[in-house]
Amino acid sequence: MKKFLAGLFLAGSTLTMGASFELGLLSPTQLQTPSSNINGVRIGLIWTENRNVEGLDLNLIASKKSNFTGLSLGGFYDETTGNFTGVKIPFWGINRVGGNLTGVQFGSLNMVDRHMLGAQFGLVNLIGSGEGLQVAAFNKANSMKGVQFGFVNYTERLQGIQIGFVNMAKNSQIFEVLPLVNFNLSF
Repeated sequence: MKKFLAGLFLAGSTLTMGASFELGLLSPTQLQTPSSNINGVRIGLIWTENRNVEGLDLNLIASKKSNFTGLSLGGFYDETTGNFTGVKIPFWGINRVGGNLTGVQFGSLNMVDRHMLGAQFGLVNLIGSGEGLQVAAFNKANSMKGVQFGFVNYTERLQGIQIGFVNMAKNSQIFEVLPLVNFNLSF
């Protein structure tokens, strides 16, 4: 919740302090160049691409950026090649973060290549490592410290609990595969 409020505050505050505005149809047909940084509001219709974006990001179809901080709404495909800090609420699309995620992701397919600190809510959640909460039909993490809640949960290294129909944790204190609940509480 703190990250969500921080994202909203950041989005509002950047609009008043030296803010920039982006309006894009199909990159590079947009007000700013794809290599520009946006601090303020970015509105994309088909495909908008910028370097770093801070503030409010509204996209109808798809977008790409290097790093992001703030609140991102809409879009069926959202790619952040670097780090994402804030909240992503799509039109049930694909969210990919190539670096670290600090915050919350909603979507049908949520992917974080490196580390997640926060929560993911979707149909499929995939992370390299994470601390927090994953809620989906299928959750996968190489390393997870926290809770996985879903139909199928999988992790190599669990420090926490899995709740679901099939729970797989290679380092489980009981069995690697268990129905309903699996856990490893040794730290």
